[in-house]
Amino acid sequence: MIRLRIAFTFLSMLVSVPSFAAQEIILGDYIKTESPHPVTEPTSIETNISVNTDAVTTTENSQEIILADSLGTDEDWVWLKSGEFLIGKIEDLYNDKLAFDSDDLGDLKIKWKDISRINSRQLFTILTVNGRVITGTIALENGVMTISNNRQHKINQKDLMTLIAGPETGTNIWKGKVALGANLSSGNTNKLEYNTNVEFSRHTTTSRIKTSYTAIIGETNNVQTDESHRFLMTYDVYSDKDLFFRPIDLNLYRDPLQNVNSQIDLGMGIGYQFIDDGEQELEMNLGPSYLYTKYEHTDAELNKSDASLALSFGLDYEREIHDKIDLELSYKLMATESDLGGLRQNTKLNFDIELTDVLDFEITFLWVRINNPPPDIDGSPLEKNDFRLTFGLGVSFN
Repeated sequence: MIRLRIAFTFLSMLVSVPSFAAQEIILGDYIKTESPHPVTEPTSIETNISVNTDAVTTTENSQEIILADSLGTDEDWVWLKSGEFLIGKIEDLYNDKLAFDSDDLGDLKIKWKDISRINSRQLFTILTVNGRVITGTIALENGVMTISNNRQHKINQKDLMTLIAGPETGTNIWKGKVALGANLSSGNTNKLEYNTNVEFSRHTTTSRIKTSYTAIIGETNNVQTDESHRFLMTYDVYSDKDLFFRPIDLNLYRDPLQNVNSQIDLGMGIGYQFIDDGEQELEMNLGPSYLYTKYEHTDAELNKSDASLALSFGLDYEREIHDKIDLELSYKLMATESDLGGLRQNTKLNFDIELTDVLDFEITFLWVRINNPPPDIDGSPLEKNDFRLTFGLGVSFN
């Protein structure tokens, strides 16, 4: 009886081995491990797995369907040509870089040419190089992208220009951030200063809108010492993967304590993205603009308002210097008439430190320089350089 039990147990172990081996083969094919060579007739699962790791079958029992069915409805998977397999969420594709959010690895940017396969149950909107816009679920295989809605559309992988998650009419194309900071002191000097920074952006397959509002208010011993407001808006239209046209570049500014009742800078230009490798982004733009300034204080030597044509150059740089720390640099140089300020420079350097998924700590350095500044509200000459360092907590959403 004991011998029969041992034989039965041993026989059960032999029967159970193929199921574990099949799972190892399926996953091994995705992580580039060597599949065992069968010594007997291949099982039905092994038959559906091609020896060539660059080929995926679409039969009912294929590894693509098995892995896709094991994911949640809000998860995407990406298989690289190097054999690496990623699970997470596809965000967008711009400039031949796929933005991918992985729970373990964080935000990634993957070269489009390095991707072998994609499977997703999400809706995406894509733009092809010939201008077609299609919305549907996507699957990439053997260099062909299949977009499915009420029918199937097939395009070559190299002909895909832009991809965004969701339809272009939804809230998914909007991103925003609100940051607040304050400085309070009492005693010999009673001082209150607070700053606000609000940013919104809208990114579609063919265009991009960025807006921001910054306000700094300060009061010392019940006397107002700071009041500045700045609103920025840019609207970009993509004409190529790296080249864009900027029909609107708007800058509204008010600082009555520095004798600026209102200032309007409206321009246009062209831009080019020089770097976008996942860790850093660099783009520049150049174009003409129109500058109008209305002064808070006027005298015999200063007109009530002035207007002039100008030439503007802008630079935007972003870099991930740590998993939780991002650096953003924005610089703008404007050349106008000498008696209206001459060269004007506006620099913003921001460090964004991620505390939680939605809460950030921000350190911002602002530098404004005007070569020939107008007198202030009291008629006294202003300094050419104006520096400011602010701290605040921000909430991000997308």
